[in-house]
Amino acid sequence: MKFAKILARTAVAAAVAAVAGVSGAAETQLTTDIVVVGGGAAGMAALTQAVDSGKKAILLEKNAFVGGTTAMAEGLGAVQSKWQKNAAYSLSIEDAYNRLMNFSHYKANGALVRRFVEGSGENIDWLSKHNLKFKLTQMSPTECITWHVVDKYKGVEHGSAYIQALSDWATSKGGKIMLSTPAKSLIKEGGKVVGVKAADSKGNTYTIRAKAVIIASGGFNNSPERVRDWGHYNPEYYPGLAPINKTGDGIAMSMEAGAVTGEMALMVHPGIKASKVKMLGNIWPISWAPRPVWVNDAGRRFIRETVVHEFSDAGNVLGHQHNGYAWAIFDKKMVDYFANEGIDLGIGVLIPVGAKMTELQKELNDAIAQGSDGVKTGATFADLAKQIGVPADTFVQTMKRYNENAHFGYDRDFYKEREWLTPVETGPFYAVKIGAFSFTSIGGIKVDPYLRALDKNDKPVKGLYCTGMDAAGMYGDTYPVWFSGNGFGFSSWSGRHAALQAIEDEKI
Repeated sequence: MKFAKILARTAVAAAVAAVAGVSGAAETQLTTDIVVVGGGAAGMAALTQAVDSGKKAILLEKNAFVGGTTAMAEGLGAVQSKWQKNAAYSLSIEDAYNRLMNFSHYKANGALVRRFVEGSGENIDWLSKHNLKFKLTQMSPTECITWHVVDKYKGVEHGSAYIQALSDWATSKGGKIMLSTPAKSLIKEGGKVVGVKAADSKGNTYTIRAKAVIIASGGFNNSPERVRDWGHYNPEYYPGLAPINKTGDGIAMSMEAGAVTGEMALMVHPGIKASKVKMLGNIWPISWAPRPVWVNDAGRRFIRETVVHEFSDAGNVLGHQHNGYAWAIFDKKMVDYFANEGIDLGIGVLIPVGAKMTELQKELNDAIAQGSDGVKTGATFADLAKQIGVPADTFVQTMKRYNENAHFGYDRDFYKEREWLTPVETGPFYAVKIGAFSFTSIGGIKVDPYLRALDKNDKPVKGLYCTGMDAAGMYGDTYPVWFSGNGFGFSSWSGRHAALQAIEDEKI
């Protein structure tokens, strides 16, 4: 499913929920083995594993459709899968584990990380038995080849195919999915979580008793308050890219039931902060391109622009600039290069490497003509400085020095690799405002290596399991892009293994 369609679908669902009435509302009592809260990557894997194991399971989804952020994701990260082996590619489990732990500065839960890394390849194999196929892909030159992009299923691909395939599989085996029915609270009796209270968009309420509850609600990055209070980010500088209603409900309910939180952060990335710009059109990849020059609101460079090869690092540095943005500066010659030769770094597989931006000039002209607040042009650097509101003397000097670096082949300021040092000197000149967005949050409820939610005494809250982006322990403060797809991969693996663990613990 295309990104724009997903956004439109979300908006329609929100509108439907907003106008739904409560006439004839009823209270319903249900009983099942496992309740899953959330219908994304983790929730769908949990539901599928539960029914594969012959258990009764109900999945609650607050939106009018399943998928959440997973519908916009593209592939799962894994180590030592059969797809890697067939491609003669070998990243060892030991290397992956050590790199993940080092990347988190050892804030991650070593035992949990080890279980995921060791089981990630087998999880891809398990998914392949559920009508899913994959294409092994590398996102950027700095990454390991761990990304298993989901192939087509029933006319859709990527995360949407994953959701559709598992939804079809689980419901065909008796799994129940209740849409527009958010969980409101957990039921706890005698120190054990024994179910969920929920309500649908028509005002009907449900008391669902179960032997285990699996939280898979997808994090909190659509809640500005929780982005600020839990993640400690300025929500104005790090908005969620898509309004998927990820407001931390599962984490909050788990806390009310006695679970405690661990490390929390955001999975951030660069994007366009400008009006009159088409989402994922030809202007959007400028925010991921390594060739343009980045300047802050003082007209100065502040980083090597090839940081975009690690999109989470790029998002971090952009969001930390004064006022939370920067300008990507390029010239007419670079516009022609992107149109005729293609972009050097794609945006996942949504806009692949080498895609020719044949509409870039038109989109720039249109945005400028319509008065975009974040797309500007100038015949000279001094003219452009005036348009973007930075000190002209500083900006002109910045660009002069950058061009000297480019001609010399050495970046004296930030050591940008020579391959990407392209002069910017053929007018007209352009500036596009760029900044950080969040794709999802990472981290949440503290769990043990078996996805059991933990209380303040580091003991399991009986009957409660937390998975995917609601679980802490996989990450430190930044998402490890070098292991492409690890968020999707961990969500799928953790949802599935939470179901297996619940079945074992509760003797379901």
